[in-house]
Amino acid sequence: MDAVPVITVTGWSNSGKTTFTTRVVELLADMGVRVGVIKHHGHKTGGVDVEGKDSWKYAQAGANPVILSASDQYAIFVSTPQGEPSRDELVAKIADDVDLVIVEGFRAEADGAVEVYRSAAGHPDPKLAPEERIALVTDNDELASQVRAEGKPVFGLDDFDAVARYFFELAGIDNGAL
Repeated sequence: MDAVPVITVTGWSNSGKTTFTTRVVELLADMGVRVGVIKHHGHKTGGVDVEGKDSWKYAQAGANPVILSASDQYAIFVSTPQGEPSRDELVAKIADDVDLVIVEGFRAEADGAVEVYRSAAGHPDPKLAPEERIALVTDNDELASQVRAEGKPVFGLDDFDAVARYFFELAGIDNGAL
């Protein structure tokens, strides 16, 4: 089996990455693509479980991993005292169960990323250098013109269908395989 395709989405905080990508994931899932998402939280959280909940109490007691199960989903909490796992290590954990992985964040570990840049977020410049960007999602006409001049695809902040098709093609997913 070939490695699962991974597409990285990045941008400044509050640029609309999650909102936009969620809509694209919805469309891909409707197309029959099994999509996994890895959301990188760039700051130390002290844990992703909720303090005071039973699963948190088990982890505090030394259980590792802790699995929280419900009738419609489950989550596995694994303590990583050796440090945060890499993007590739996380992708490997879900690769057998998906056709495509979308990663929000882990920009430094990506070979290129789709940048979401929303003018209202208040950042004067894009987050990525031109050589890091493979495509742009934006409402900024000047930036869009610059990126088009680089020969890279540009999409509007409401171009969910077009980006879903772009991701589908970028991932090289065979229509007949779905």
